[in-house]
Amino acid sequence: MAKPAEYFINSRNLDEFRSHIVACDGAFDFDIEDMIALGSAYLERFPDCFSNRSCQDVQLGYQLARICLVEKLIDGFVPQVKDAFRKMFFSAQAVGEEMEVLGRKFSYQELSDMIATVQKRLEEYHLKVDSLPKGMIKERFVGGITNLFNIAYLLKMNLQQKANE
Repeated sequence: MAKPAEYFINSRNLDEFRSHIVACDGAFDFDIEDMIALGSAYLERFPDCFSNRSCQDVQLGYQLARICLVEKLIDGFVPQVKDAFRKMFFSAQAVGEEMEVLGRKFSYQELSDMIATVQKRLEEYHLKVDSLPKGMIKERFVGGITNLFNIAYLLKMNLQQKANE
């Protein structure tokens, strides 16, 4: 199965890495060992960020984590739903619009089930991130997953608002 660290090592930039991961359609290994390997590859490419928390490339580490995590959260969804969730997880401003689009194509219950699936998977990956050894790799994953929890909260609030309409 595909390994995110290998894609990162062989990618020239973040967009190329994202393309490789998205093309896997969720079929890539992403257990603790894979997270550590990806984090190690990141720190090897950006060694100045190991001890410099103000380094602008720290955000890149968060993004690497989010790219992989999002693909695991939306694994098995239909392409249109995957695209909507990708947009929402990378832009809080897209949540309202994309939820509106999904709300026109899927029932409230279907949408609720999708969000519940995402939330359950997010919690499962949170446990994996929590079990990473202390250090910069864990910090990058914590930074990446924290953002996803914020978006998941917005998704639930948006869904709740639709229930009250």
